[in-house]
Amino acid sequence: MKPHARFLLRAELPPLLAVLSLGLFCRIIKISQPFVDGWSWREADVAMIAENFYRHGFKVFSPQINWGGPAPGYVGTEFPLVPFIAALLYVFFGVQDWIGRSVSVLFFAVSVPFLYLLVRKISNERSALCAAGIYTLAPLSIFASRAFMSDMASLSFSIAALYLFAEWLERAPKAKLFIAMSVATSLAILVKLPAMIIGLPLSYMAWEKYGARLVLRRELWIFAGVSLIFPLIWYVHAYLMSLVHFPYHFFGSGGIQIEHLDWYLGILYETATSGLTPMVFAAMLAGIIVPPHAKFGRIFHWWLVALVVFIVVAGQGHRHPWYQLPLVPVAAAFAGLTWDFARHRLVTVTAPKITRVLAGVIFWGGLAYLSYIAIEPLYEHQRPPLWTTGNELDRIAPADALVIVADDGDPRAIYYSRRKGWHFLQDGLFKGYPADSQQAVTLLEKFKSEGASYLAFPQDAFWWFEFYKGFQEYLDARYHRVRDTAEYVIFDLTVTKAG
Repeated sequence: MKPHARFLLRAELPPLLAVLSLGLFCRIIKISQPFVDGWSWREADVAMIAENFYRHGFKVFSPQINWGGPAPGYVGTEFPLVPFIAALLYVFFGVQDWIGRSVSVLFFAVSVPFLYLLVRKISNERSALCAAGIYTLAPLSIFASRAFMSDMASLSFSIAALYLFAEWLERAPKAKLFIAMSVATSLAILVKLPAMIIGLPLSYMAWEKYGARLVLRRELWIFAGVSLIFPLIWYVHAYLMSLVHFPYHFFGSGGIQIEHLDWYLGILYETATSGLTPMVFAAMLAGIIVPPHAKFGRIFHWWLVALVVFIVVAGQGHRHPWYQLPLVPVAAAFAGLTWDFARHRLVTVTAPKITRVLAGVIFWGGLAYLSYIAIEPLYEHQRPPLWTTGNELDRIAPADALVIVADDGDPRAIYYSRRKGWHFLQDGLFKGYPADSQQAVTLLEKFKSEGASYLAFPQDAFWWFEFYKGFQEYLDARYHRVRDTAEYVIFDLTVTKAG
């Protein structure tokens, strides 16, 4: 196999730009949509952090949420690069939901050429372009890369780190490449801790280059140290912050847990159908057995091994579909190899050109259709009353008011209220509903003593009035319903009827 040019050639730019343009078009659909879609629970938390950076001095080392009552709400989380970038953009555009989504779209755009270059390094231009196209159109990729979350940014840095490391191994010593790959690796892990799994494909490439002597290579130890020191410092800081500050929360802390077999079969089914589509999943399986003919040809095999191990170990965390996002470039790379192999076989057997064209139309048309079918439901407005309740609280409550929302722990209503407050749960966090009406009354008065001014029930929480009948009677006897609609009921706690 002829060695590839190390950077993009002029002839490669038009098709790659066409793929990228298609990807950007798919991702700006409903870019201004509020955080009401299928992943909005997590997006609302990220949006809170971004808005608090914007309103409270860009304290990047102190991310804050709003559901900690009157407390500052400092939480432990991944390095908040994505919300911080969004907060900087708020300075110019104001707090807009499309800004957070656009940051993820930007990171997607950065990742496409790096994936192309990485696949080209182990195969050829046709495989690389096909892989970039599949990566662009896979439903999980489309939805994750327009969600206000850190996953797309971390994946982008991961892909860049793998490509830059491969380049550096072939061209070392190159100081600029060393710095670039170290920064990319460090940022990938900082922005999302599970990105540490790229350590396995990185180790594989180092082994291919140096064999067992890799442990004697000083520059590899320096690379590992530089890449890991900043994530280590950050996550220790984040963990200590979660221990010291209410609500004592570290995002993702409950994900490391091995589950039963049915759980993993469910993850496999969702990934193969709505995450990748059955076409891409089948092409990935076929691509795994396509023999590699280039140096570092098994980089995606080892990335896949690392992913499978992580899915098993963090089975609980993988109930969230975005945890499967790193599988998309792996599947796309293998599917690209399958496509190129199939095309080569068709040419070898002198199949008519129309056959190859028809095969392409069927594959790409089918992928686009299946992707649409998979992600269209995710765009639908999930629990609309939470959004309307939050907006109404924002309209009627004073700027310094504290609110309570019966929201099952979903932060959307609190986020759109632009106020601090509590989830109406036993500890104000995630410990479940009150046991009975008396406990509900006690909990309400506790929050009120800490400054709560409004209590809101979105439509899907109206069951409280039936299940906690005594509590409902207590509320109506003591507090005014300042809003009573089919979508929400809001009580003013600042003045009692007796007073």
